[in-house]
Amino acid sequence: MPRRAVVLQFAKGRCVIASHSWRGPGRFDDRMETFSPLARAIAGTAADLAPRARFATAGLELGEAFVWTMGLLGVGIVALLLSSISAGAASLGITLAAHLLFVLILMFAALPWFRGKTATLDPRAISAALLP
Repeated sequence: MPRRAVVLQFAKGRCVIASHSWRGPGRFDDRMETFSPLARAIAGTAADLAPRARFATAGLELGEAFVWTMGLLGVGIVALLLSSISAGAASLGITLAAHLLFVLILMFAALPWFRGKTATLDPRAISAALLP
């Protein structure tokens, strides 16, 4: 049973409307037959009210997750250097940080392959693959 959700992103937050309702642990009521018309109506109305708005499918893209991983790796390198210098093992810390920095450089080199184009969504013609 596919569970889908519509995510409405606003300037100060977001609203998630799910296609199922929770009945208990592991049990959901499938409401897809009423969810699809609701989601299509919301998307169509939003397109009418904001004609210059850009619509896309929700979710974390691979490129964005890759950039977050690179950022966390950079923070880890700095933390490793600071902790090793403060512990008196600067040479070991610099060696380990150099290895991690090499991995970070390789990740920067691979970044263009992970950045895909975000597929825009026409809110008036949502495909049956997204909403049956």
